Parts: sequence; structure tokens; C-alpha cells
Amino acid sequence: MNRLISTHLMIHLFWVGVLSLTTLFQSARADEKTTAFFERSIRPVFLTHCTGCHGPDKQESGLRLDSRESMILGGNRGAALVPGNPNNSRILQAIEHRSDLKMPPDKKLSPRDITNLKRWIQLSAPWPPMDSDNHKISLASRHHWAFQKVQQPPVPDYSDNLWTRTPLDAFVLEKLNQTGLSPSPQADRRTLIRRVYYALTGLPPSEDTVQAFVDDPNPQAYDQLIDRLLASPQYGEHWARRWLDVARYSDTKGYVYAREERFWTHAWAYRDWVIGALNRDMPYNRFLLLQIAADQVIDCEPDDLAAMGFLTIGRRFLGVQHDIIDDRIDVVCRGTMGLTVGCARCHDHKYDPIPTADYYSLYGIFSSCAEKLVALDPSSEDEAFEKERRTRQDKLNEELKTKREESSQRARERLGDYLNAQMELDKYPPDGFDQIFEISDLLPSFVRRWETYLKSAAEHHDPVFVPWHAYARLNTDDFPTQAKQVHLELQKLAHGTVNSKVLKAFNEPPETFQIVIDTYSTLFRNLLNAPTTASLTTSEASQVSALPDSDTIALLQVLRGASSPCTIPDEPIVHIEDFFDTETCEALWKLQGSFDQWIIQSKIPSRYALTLVDRAKPNQAHVFNRGNPLSKGLAIPRQFLEILSGSDRQPFKKGSGRMELAKSIIDPDNPLTARVIVNRIWAHHFGEGIVSTPSDFGLRATAPSHPELLDWLTSQFIKTGWSIKQLHRMILLSASYRQSSARPIEREKETLAMKIDPENRLLWKQNERRMTFEEFRDSLLLVSGNLQSKMRGKPVDLFQDPWPKRRTLYGLVDRQFLPGTLRIFDFANPDLHIAKRSETTVPQQALYFLNHPFVVEQARHLAGLTSGQEDSKRVRALFQQVYQRNPSTEEGHDAIAFVQSVTDSRPSHVSLTAADWQYGYGSVDESRQQVLSFTPLPHFTGNAWQGGSELPDPKLGWVQLTNRGGHPGNDLKHAAIRRWTAPRDMTLSLRTRLVHEAAPGDGIRASIICSRSGLRKSITLHQQEVDVNDGPLTVQQGDTIDFVVDINQVLNNDQYLWKVTLNELSTEKSKITWNSENDFSGDSIAPLGPWEQLAHVLICTNEFLFVD
Repeated sequence: MNRLISTHLMIHLFWVGVLSLTTLFQSARADEKTTAFFERSIRPVFLTHCTGCHGPDKQESGLRLDSRESMILGGNRGAALVPGNPNNSRILQAIEHRSDLKMPPDKKLSPRDITNLKRWIQLSAPWPPMDSDNHKISLASRHHWAFQKVQQPPVPDYSDNLWTRTPLDAFVLEKLNQTGLSPSPQADRRTLIRRVYYALTGLPPSEDTVQAFVDDPNPQAYDQLIDRLLASPQYGEHWARRWLDVARYSDTKGYVYAREERFWTHAWAYRDWVIGALNRDMPYNRFLLLQIAADQVIDCEPDDLAAMGFLTIGRRFLGVQHDIIDDRIDVVCRGTMGLTVGCARCHDHKYDPIPTADYYSLYGIFSSCAEKLVALDPSSEDEAFEKERRTRQDKLNEELKTKREESSQRARERLGDYLNAQMELDKYPPDGFDQIFEISDLLPSFVRRWETYLKSAAEHHDPVFVPWHAYARLNTDDFPTQAKQVHLELQKLAHGTVNSKVLKAFNEPPETFQIVIDTYSTLFRNLLNAPTTASLTTSEASQVSALPDSDTIALLQVLRGASSPCTIPDEPIVHIEDFFDTETCEALWKLQGSFDQWIIQSKIPSRYALTLVDRAKPNQAHVFNRGNPLSKGLAIPRQFLEILSGSDRQPFKKGSGRMELAKSIIDPDNPLTARVIVNRIWAHHFGEGIVSTPSDFGLRATAPSHPELLDWLTSQFIKTGWSIKQLHRMILLSASYRQSSARPIEREKETLAMKIDPENRLLWKQNERRMTFEEFRDSLLLVSGNLQSKMRGKPVDLFQDPWPKRRTLYGLVDRQFLPGTLRIFDFANPDLHIAKRSETTVPQQALYFLNHPFVVEQARHLAGLTSGQEDSKRVRALFQQVYQRNPSTEEGHDAIAFVQSVTDSRPSHVSLTAADWQYGYGSVDESRQQVLSFTPLPHFTGNAWQGGSELPDPKLGWVQLTNRGGHPGNDLKHAAIRRWTAPRDMTLSLRTRLVHEAAPGDGIRASIICSRSGLRKSITLHQQEVDVNDGPLTVQQGDTIDFVVDINQVLNNDQYLWKVTLNELSTEKSKITWNSENDFSGDSIAPLGPWEQLAHVLICTNEFLFVD
């Protein structure tokens, strides 16, 4: 009878054990006597002997001993405390020195302390609350200004003050008056128009536009100017770059294994979507909604899927999903709400009211989503491109499907091995990306999938695995005896509680748990050849005739169902690569790369969106103890942050919860979202935010300089439909914005202002601001007459000659190899969300202005715009072009004197057309008939360009170019390339003579390739002399014509002569001829002439480089 009661108790404990883990983490209620015992005999022991190494500041072995919850969560060795069970509590084993772990290590606790701790565990380890620091922080956080509802404060009454123009000014003036400061006078119109042009478009106005505004008597001229600029396409381009800093935009993934293509296929489509959304003045709440959950927005346009690049444009982190998700949590929380939620990944946030549980609530949302690449242009007008795209896509999809099924079938066939692996999980780390697996190996991903599946089966009382879990809980030392009792109880369970097929398989009690594993293995192995209709749900399958009974179907679901631990999900390779052996994985990545490269390298723009979609079954998130995915703790529901949800917080119910998350973020009652974007835009207009930490509104944030103003602006922003353009108008129309940036003329006022508010937080004047690199480069192109207005499209390499003429926004951003020029000019680090760019002044910046070929080229073009004019008029034209003003008399005299004093240092033997040639090496993509790569040769001997001082060069081999010909490199990747770049739009003819003289070898192969029209001529030559002519050929500025020579098939006596003459075909008398022999030079940059030097000086001054 006693044994029967014991068995009943064992079964009861089994069902209790599979309940939700949250019940294990409820603090025990202690009566007064128990509380006194704990405070007198237990807490002092932990404080004295334990928390120094296992407390809030230090956690050896990942273990904290300063709370009941921490002990239950445990550390690297598992749970330290089992309430009510001293024998199974590792902490007691350690303090009794019964195991290899002895604590404290230097001296054993007294017998009395050990007895008290044992009694405490028997009492279910009560831990009465105390007024801890964390509790105080939590209380303080609820009153933190940023977590309070946005108010609409009354506007201070300054209606009789002539300085104020808008309610905004009244708030600013109120703060100034409180400190005895006064605002600065309004800036002059010339300064204002330049300031507002840069504020809204990032470009300078023309001199005519400036003069027209200065002369306009209309009192509404400034208002109308703002409206025109907000309506200009350049507005969206300029402010898109501001948002892309927040979104950590990059065209590449960062460091990836060589098997994965490192360029994104969808990045530039996201960038273009941001431009369009801002130009349309899309309401900011919808702007965010689409970037987080466009796939679930019913009324979105197909192109709006590109918005989800906000989530998917981040670093790839070598494919480690935990880090990818962490990056997405960070960009969403810091980018939209100014909260550093990522700091709670390993522990509760040290400062803000963000517990680790909140972090993993969001983790559960994003881990329940999978990436999906969507074509925004379903088909291309180019039939050849579209045919190849579909071929590569179909091949990838077919191979993925085949390999998924093959690997899934292997997992089914080795089900017994995977069940055995559950007994030694420590041998199978969850992230095996750095390991090499053979096809015969057990794959850790399947092992861990079985681990998760079995845990879920226990929580949901899955009848198939009731026996498994009942036997798994038995003590190994007395397994046979206990197994008999369990066996009897299993036979008595109600119908449907345990699967009849499994119950029948256990016709007698197992002697060991290994027999349990073998029984399950045999049961499933016998079903391997069962009908594949088992992939149907139970309800679907039951409606089909001639199918097995429901219990057999349930077993088949374990083998083949959609959520089976043996079935690889139908998802992209990035999510499922760990379910394949290494060779298969690399082959699949190669196919994925082939498809990606076709999209990326093609000159035909093909837009894609990389979206997230909800998985069919959301993942159950758990806290990772100390951020370690191997140490899963409390089960966490997917829900919004507690501090922003109130007491009635409910878990998200729809799919992953991503749409509900987005709606919670943009809820008007959310006190952060609107405040954060208002502060960001304010910061861009004034150089500093009302809150100076734009992406941290937590407890460490600086207090707002104008809290009432921030709330007034935010409430107005929401009232106007979350319109960013209306927010710009409110700010730019204010007298505060229009103030002069100069310090007060009166010495007393300046001294007082610098004493009270040296950082100008109270806005007693406007702040001076230096251009960003993008603004400088775009302005330089504009004033030199070279800026191209083309919008959108694939990125271009800004630092490859010929220098692109498009806005810097369209430049390639490579997060792994970010160009040094961008780094020295404080470009936003694309590895992570950037709230505010640094602003440094370093020598390299000046060297760039003085020496970079791009800057020199623009100076040359700028001077050319004014050529042919009388000197004083030419100086005036240069000042108007660069500064949008006339020079003063003194400046005019000095400029002319400078030009006259400069000696023209351009050597007479260097042709003026020499700068249009380059000398390098590379390879040809024969299928596309284009030069695949071009790299300038690094060394000039005085007579030849080559790899180094010696020939052959150790790295580049025999490749060489001279004025008369050259020699190709040692293989087809090192063909000799003489490149000509069109300085302007034109039509020309080509006359060339090619000679190969040597008898040994197989001769050379020569090609003429135009970047616009592809392969023009191709010829194989051996001991021959031929004319290779072409034309008429129409080119546009920046197009290249490459004269390519390779070794044909054999490296042997491949030296050649090739004279090239290009003649401009024009009706004008000033036609130009380029001659490869006469133009050959070692000077990559021709020296500037006197007027070009003056133009260079003007664009390097502070007046040009600063907005005001």
C-alpha cells in the first residue's frame, strides 16, 4: 500500500514538474517567525561568505547568491537551489563539502550555519523582501520625466514682446529671462537662406536665389522659402541620410564567412524608400509602423515592404542569431524610443527600469520571425537578365528543397542517436558555426531541437512522451524498482492521456533509461516508411480515408510534422544552415551567392526587400541566464516593456507579436516615441538636442534644457498627424532659430552669457555648424557644376576614379571596409545605431582638402566655369559661385594679386589630356562583356607603370604599361588595362594600331571595352600587326573605354605595341584628340594653374566649410 501511495505521489510530482516554470519563481510567503529566522541566521551567512564572489558585481561560474530567484536560476552548473529539497540543492552539497565543489573554499561553515541553511531549504527557502537599492531605483524610475505622459503645457505669455514669433519662442525667452540672458538679433537674410538651405536640403543656394531672397520685400518670403525647400526632392535625400545613421545603414553585411555573399541585395531599395517616405511627408507613426511590420499592414503598397530594411540591414555577426536579434532589439528600442534595452541582455539594466525579462520578451518576438527576400520588381524588361535570374532562383529553391528533405530524413533515421544525445547535451553546443561536420555526424542543431521539443512536450502533456518524462524523473540508483511502479501507473491513466502505441511498446517495465530510449527508437524506426500524409495536421488527416488511427498519426507527426524536431523548416539558408553537414551547407551558400551576385553585379537595377515574416509557431522565449543560451531560465511571454505598459500589461497574442510591438511603440500614449523624434530633429537644427543624449532617455539621460518646450512641441507634433515637415516649419519659423550665431557685440552681455550658459543650452544665440562630409562633397560638386541630380538607384563607389557626380547619399557604404576618408570626417559607424556623430578636427582633413584628386578635380572644373572673363569679373564669378556673394574690394584685389603671383607649374611636356588616362590591371567578365575589376598599377619607373621597382613583381608579375605598349600579367586576372575616361559627353572615333612580334608562345588577346556599350572589338594576335578601329562611339561624362591585353592561354613572350588615337567628332573648331603616346605620364594629377589654385583656395576656407 505504501509503495502504491509512493507511486501516486511520484506521478503527481511529475505533473507538477511540467507546469509552467513561472510557478517555481514565486517568492515564498514567510510569516513573522520565519522572517526573523531568515534575517538572523540566513541572510548574514550569504552576505558574509557568498555575495563577494556571487553578488551583483561579480558572478563566478555565472552564479548569484543574493536572491532566491538567482539561486533557482543557478549558474554554469545548473540550479543551485531546489526549494524544499536539501539533498538535490547544489548549494548545500557545496557548503557541506560533499562534492568536488567546496564553498566557501578557504574554510567550511560552522555546523550551526550548515544546519540552519538545511532547515531554510526544507522550509522552501523563504526570502522576505527588503528595501533594496533596485526597489528604490524602480520607484524613482516611475517618476522619471521621460516616462511621464506627454503634456501640453501653457505657453508663457510674451505677446507684448517683439522678439517672439511663435509659441516656441515664448518657452525659450522664459528660460533666458530666468537667468538674466537675452536672445541675439536675427541673422541677415543672406545668412538665413544659406542656413535654411543646408538645414532642409544639405546644399547651398545659388547666388541668384540668394540675391532674389535678399531683395524680396514680401514679409512672407521666408515662410515661402521654407515651403519651397520642404517640397523639393533634395529634402528627402538630405533627411534620409540623417535617418540612415539611426538605422545603421550599410550596403554590406560586415565580416562574413567566404561562403556568404557580403553585399546586401536590398539595402539601396530601403534607402530609396526612406527618401520617398520623407518627401511624401509620411506620418512618422506610419513611417515606424512600416519599418517594423510592413508585412502585416493591410493597406501598405508593395514597395513599402522595402521599409523593413530597418530591421534587416544590420550586421550579420557570422550568422549568430542571438547577436542578430540583439542588434534588432537595439535599433528598435534606441532608434525609436531612446531606451538602451540591449543593456539588459545579461542582467537587469543597471540604471533603467528594464529587467532582463523585458529584453527576452522582445527577443521572443524577433526569434519568432524568419527573413524573406521579396522582389519589388517582379519582372525585368531585360529578357536575358530576367531569364538568368529565374534560372538561378529556381536552382537554389530546388536544391534547398532536396537537401532539406535529405537531411531531415537522416535525422529521422538516426532518431535513436538524437534521443541518446539528450543524456549528454554538454557535448553539443547550440552554435556550431565554427565546426566542420561530416554527413555522418550528429548535428547540434537537431540535438537542441529535440531538447526544445521534449521540454514543450512536457509542458503540454503530449501523450506520446508521457512515458518518457515519467521514466526520466526516476533516480538512476533505484531505477528498476521505481520503473515498475511507474509502469503500473501508466497502465491506469485515462484513455487519451498517453498514446496507446507508446504504451503498448512498453509491455513491461524497463530496467534502465537506455531501454526507454531504445523502445522509442524502435517505435519510430518502424514508421519510417509510413505514408507522407502524416505531414497533415491531425484534424486534416482524420478526414482522409484509409489513414492510420489517430495515435499512429500522432507518432508520424513527431517524424514528419511541420513542427517535428526532424523536419527542417522551409526557410532561407541563413536560418537553417546548421541543419546540414559542412559540404552541403557550403554548396547551398554558393547557390545563394550566385543568385545574390547576379542581382548585385548587374547594371540593371532590380529592387528587393528583405522582410521578416512570422513563423507558423512562435518560439517560447526564456531568459538566458547571464546571456548564456546554454543556460535557459524563466519562460517569458512576448510582451511590451513593463515601464511603458502599466499594471494591465498583457502578452502579445498575434503571431510573433511584432505588429503589436510596433503599435505599442507608436501609441500616442507612449511617452517616448514622439519625444525622441522631436528631440532628434531639434538637435539637427540647433546642433544640440533639448535632451543632449538623443538615444538615451533613461535615468542617465541629461535633463531637458526646456522640458515644457519639449512637451509642447511633442503634443503639437502628434496633433498635426505626426508630420515631420510641419515640425520643421514650427522650428524654422521661430525667432529662436533665426538668431545670429555671432556672439553679442557688447562685452558685458557676452561675458554674462559665457558665464551662465557657456554651452548655449538656453539658446541665447544660434550655434555655428560645420558641414558634414556629405554636405561638403555635395556642395563641392554643385559649385563646380558637376552635381548630377539623378535620384535613387544602386550605390556607387565614391572613391574610385572616375569620381561619381551623384550625391554622397548614393555612395557605397561598406561596413567592413569603410573608406578612411569617411572615418576621418566622422561618418556614422555603420556597425551600429548612431545617435549623434562625433565632430573632430584632425590634420588628415586638411590634407584631404589640399591633396585629394577629387577635390583637385572639382577646383579645376570650378575655375573652368569662369574661363574667358576679364580678371575682376572672373574673381567676382568665383566668389558668387562658391560663397553666393560678391567679393569685397579688398578680397577682389587680393585674389587678383594671388593669381598674378602664382607661377604656372604645369610642365609643358605633359599633355592637358594626360589626366584622362589611367594605367592598371584587372580581369574581364566574358559573359557580361565588361571589365570586372580595374586596379591602378602602383609603381612608376619614369618610363613605365608596373607592380614594383623590379620586373616581374613578386605580387603582380609581368604586367606593365609604357607609352608605346606593354606586357600583360601572368594570368587572366592580371590583364594590362589602359583606361580612358570621358571628361564630358561627346561622340568620338577610335584609330589604333596593335603589334605583336615575338614568335614563341601563342600571342596575345586584345579587347576594346566601353563601360556603356560593352565589348567593341576583340582580336587574338600572334606575330601580327593590325589596325583595330571603331566609331562613331557616343559616350557620356565618366564613361570609360578600356584597352585590354591578356596572355591568351600561355605566358610566353607577350610584349606588345599598341598606339591609340581618339578623335572627338564635333562641328566645333575646338575638337580634341587623345594620343596614348603623347599623353603618357607618370603624374596621376596634373598640377593646378593659377586660377585653378584660386578656386582651390576658396573651397578650402571656413566660409565654405561652415554653414554659418
